[in-house]
Amino acid sequence: MHQVRAAALTGYADVARSVGLDPFAMLRRAKISALFLADPENRHSAAAIVDLLEDSASRSRCESFGLLMAEYRSFADLGPLSLLLQHLPTTEDVLRALIEYRRLLNDVITLECEGDGEVSVIRWVIAPGYGKPQVIDLVVALGYRMLGAVSRGGWTAEAVHFTHSPPGDLAVFRRVFAAPIEFDSAFNGYSCSSAAMRSPTYAAETKMATNARRLLDLVPLPLEYAPATDRVRHALAVLIQVGKASLGPVAAKLGQSPRTLQRLLSLEGTSFACLQNEVRKDLAHHYLVSSKHTVREIAALLGYSSMSAFGRWFASQFGETPMGWRRAMAGEDPPEATTAASLELDPREGFAGHFKGSPVDF
Repeated sequence: MHQVRAAALTGYADVARSVGLDPFAMLRRAKISALFLADPENRHSAAAIVDLLEDSASRSRCESFGLLMAEYRSFADLGPLSLLLQHLPTTEDVLRALIEYRRLLNDVITLECEGDGEVSVIRWVIAPGYGKPQVIDLVVALGYRMLGAVSRGGWTAEAVHFTHSPPGDLAVFRRVFAAPIEFDSAFNGYSCSSAAMRSPTYAAETKMATNARRLLDLVPLPLEYAPATDRVRHALAVLIQVGKASLGPVAAKLGQSPRTLQRLLSLEGTSFACLQNEVRKDLAHHYLVSSKHTVREIAALLGYSSMSAFGRWFASQFGETPMGWRRAMAGEDPPEATTAASLELDPREGFAGHFKGSPVDF
């Protein structure tokens, strides 16, 4: 099963008490032993940790529970990996190391970085089924604080992005993020200038980084729960949004040949085409129910260049038009007519369209 380190719950007990919860009663409810927290390198089922955070936020009626936990975390909570990160030369090098050594932290969250020369995107990708609001908030806040700390403020975000809708109270968001925030966004993470990615770290030292890397390479990596089906789903969730969801790019991302990947999926009782369709359905459901994206924006996010193609696919999967399905899910009455103009996809929407959301500037 997917696992995370006990360090993921650093600060949990203090935050739980601060919002009126008994942390040990909550741990028992989640079937997590209090002894698990004794060593930050202990590992536990990720599902139990996710459920604990969501249950804690719900019972305390504190929508910012994950953010409050992030404020209790320090750079050292990254464990042995922190010894390498602080000595790398730039923020971009730090991000590359996080991608390379992510399994030292968990096997649920991966990091994606991309750019167009002027703007860079740092995207946290959480395994399907684990991307709940409190986990998203905790991960995005931790990354934001870490990048700011390792660069001594040299790295700054132009915007912070969340796929979920804004909470009722934004006070903690204002405190944690010194940047505009976009909710209902296409991804979880940050957009920044490409120049910011080259920000130097405060303790860059080549020899120390080399020594730290040698030590890390001696640490045995935990077994990763990642059957081919799971890894393909994870890759598709990212690549669909950038129009690279075909077999070739997915196989290349996973370090497999297309033929080998197809064979692995067959052994697990599925196929690439089935998984591609399932991930599109999951994303379509999420965007239509949980975001404020227009249908044309959702079509683009799912890799469709025309509304007609998206509409045909959606009708074949859900039995009606995207707008009709969205209204039905929201309990709204259908309109008298739908204009053709409302279904047209603006061909000018491309890379920039991925940043659209509900902006909140502070």
